[in-house]
Amino acid sequence: MGGFTQKYRLILIFLLGCFLQVQAQTSDSVNIRCVSVDSAGDVTLTWILPSGASLSADGWQNFNVLASLTNTVGSYSPVFITSPISISQTSITIPADSLPGNARSQQIYFYISTKNSNTAAYSSNIVSTIFLTLINSNLGGIAELYWNAISSPLPQGSSQWYKIWREYNYTWDLIDSTRNLTYSDTITYCDSTILKYQVQITDSTICTSTSNIAGGSSSGKFLNQIQPPQVVMDTLSVTPGNAVDITWEKSSKKNVIGYIIYYEVIYPNNSYSYTPLDTVYGINTDSLMNYLKGGNPSDSILRFAVAAIDSCGQKGAISNPQNTLFLSVTPNICLQTNTLTWNAYENLAGSMNGDSIGGYRVFRSVNNAPYQLLASLDDRARSYTDSNLTLKEYTCYYVEVYDLVHPDTTASSNIACDIIQSPSLPKNNYLRTASVILNTSSIQIVGYIDSSSGAAYYAFQRSLDSANGFSTIYTMNAPMHTDSISYVDNSASPDVYSYSYRILTLDSCGKIIDSTNVGRTMLLIAVGQPEGINTLTWNDYGNWYAGPAYYSIYRSIDGINYSPVSSPIKYTHAGQNNYTDNVGDITDGQGTFYYYIKAVEDSTATHVYPFIDTSFSNVAKAYQAPTVFIPDAFCPTGKNKIFIPVGVYISSQGYDLSILNRWGDLMFESKDPDVGWDGTYKGGKVVQQGVYVYLLTYTSSRGEYFQQKGTVTLIK
Repeated sequence: MGGFTQKYRLILIFLLGCFLQVQAQTSDSVNIRCVSVDSAGDVTLTWILPSGASLSADGWQNFNVLASLTNTVGSYSPVFITSPISISQTSITIPADSLPGNARSQQIYFYISTKNSNTAAYSSNIVSTIFLTLINSNLGGIAELYWNAISSPLPQGSSQWYKIWREYNYTWDLIDSTRNLTYSDTITYCDSTILKYQVQITDSTICTSTSNIAGGSSSGKFLNQIQPPQVVMDTLSVTPGNAVDITWEKSSKKNVIGYIIYYEVIYPNNSYSYTPLDTVYGINTDSLMNYLKGGNPSDSILRFAVAAIDSCGQKGAISNPQNTLFLSVTPNICLQTNTLTWNAYENLAGSMNGDSIGGYRVFRSVNNAPYQLLASLDDRARSYTDSNLTLKEYTCYYVEVYDLVHPDTTASSNIACDIIQSPSLPKNNYLRTASVILNTSSIQIVGYIDSSSGAAYYAFQRSLDSANGFSTIYTMNAPMHTDSISYVDNSASPDVYSYSYRILTLDSCGKIIDSTNVGRTMLLIAVGQPEGINTLTWNDYGNWYAGPAYYSIYRSIDGINYSPVSSPIKYTHAGQNNYTDNVGDITDGQGTFYYYIKAVEDSTATHVYPFIDTSFSNVAKAYQAPTVFIPDAFCPTGKNKIFIPVGVYISSQGYDLSILNRWGDLMFESKDPDVGWDGTYKGGKVVQQGVYVYLLTYTSSRGEYFQQKGTVTLIK
């Protein structure tokens, strides 16, 4: 052995020990089946005797229990037990103070050696206590449990399943079972509480192995902080009754009590927001059928999302939204065709990349007959043309999307119908208003239309000079179920030009069949004049049926809180309007005055149209130059204690007042128009009586730069 290194000595000792243990475990050895730790740290071993053995004939005398903190050769030592272990005994409880360690805080290994007068001692299988470790995750809402097996493999007769017990509020409950040696328990209690855990595994007939109890201290203090997982939406389908069916996958979190239904709004700048509409309760709830909130699926694309809510009021992440299939039908009277268009379906059955879409199916019904499959299209299809139609037949359609992997998973569009027939001419189409949207460069055009006519399209047209013709800026399909259309012209410059608008009505062949009146926007020009005078000039709004009734002028100082300037100004057919606003008495603000004009339609128009409209001009600015008074003397110890320039319409940006003595030393500086010089210098003492130089720089609200320099006499 002298030539072996220490490593090889250890390996040889380990192999020899293993050989001796294997040799000692014979058919006469006892078989330990269970190891149980109680709350005091005492350990109970339970075993079975050899089958059919004659203990007295074999010379059995008693048992000896050996224990160790490590399962290594030579580490085991007998456990001191006050009473001898009888050869017929099959269990024993070993007091905690007789063990080599604390079974509540570490793993302890055991085997039983049988004292025999005839042959060498028989050794049982080696087992250990189940040491349960509890880890409180950083979130505080998941209890991570780890433990060891009593032996590997488990003793013959073991159930192979570990039962997880948890104590809450002094009550133990069986919460789950697992074959693994780890378990994650997601906490569902809403109060911060101390929890305890224990793991048990049963033998098939005689006993149960029980771990130590973990928890019961700060390490076992948990609070449900885990939000429900994000819900996966299944389908969003429009019903024949023009409602929607919303379906989703049930949450996997145990304490989910319901689901919040959200409506998603997408804005023109592609931003979006979610508005909660309803909450449905029950963890097993996975649908909301015939839902009518959120809009009309026959008018527009509706978008919904779902989030789970648990018993603690915690809301999970909002699901990826799904949109309805919005189907529209455009008839072509000239070609006797119907062109169907629809949007792409998003996130079908939880798919994020669109690969789940198998395709689209188009169904048709003629004169209220049962729907029949008209066409099967691939996943890229967004339109279909139904040709060779018969005039005056009532034809309805809907589109169905289906899943690529599970074709039975489908979602349907709204039902869209049409009759191919010669269009009727519209009646009383009217441009209600062309109005600048306040504080923007956009103009909103609103039209009143005859929804019962055969119009197919509406074209919004614009002109700078209506005598030289109009150009089309936007064309839309004729909407259903409404007598109002509108368009926001974002390409206009209403601060520079007055625009004329009209709306043309076109049939399905593209022929113009009607034109509205012309609406002309108001262009307001505001100019600041000396002596606190602002002059306003604007053109008349045109052309309402009875013209404007009056104009209202609104003014704001520095763009805050508009208010009427005067009483309404009566419409006089002058074409051009003027107004003088005297702001000389207004000393607040920085000299920028904002104005806009509101025109109100004459009420005598109500005998033709059931509404009174308004139109707003652009916002125009008038600037007043700043004025400043600078005193030439002050007395820090008298009445005029502060030297400070007094002015109106001075911007707070770029203001600087500096005081220098005759040697050019900086005695004082202020960048706040409200803070002046009190005559003091370093240390807070009033300086000597004399003449000092001031330098004042400031800007107007238009960014114009001013500088004044002079002297001020300090008198004591």
